[in-house]
Amino acid sequence: MVIKPAEITRDDIGAWVHPDLPEWDEGTTQDEINDWFETHSISYEFIRFESQSSQEQFDRYYEDGNSDLTDWKPTCDKPGSFLLSIHETEDGPVALFAVPQ
Repeated sequence: MVIKPAEITRDDIGAWVHPDLPEWDEGTTQDEINDWFETHSISYEFIRFESQSSQEQFDRYYEDGNSDLTDWKPTCDKPGSFLLSIHETEDGPVALFAVPQ
């Protein structure tokens, strides 16, 4: 099974999840996640907010406590990559990209 890019409609704080991405939780093992990606013939690339945000975005998020990510436009330089999610983690916002194998 191959996962394909989907239309991106971000929510009011700028988060979005691909409709075919499973809802993993803390009980999901890394092996289960890796198996899902392998089954779908993709690998993944995480883009951290800090690496692709402007100073203004960074300050607003980390210093002002404003979690609005609507103006953050992460990119991935891997050929054929496409967005799987933009979400917050305990370490800050990340974008998850699929990279076709």
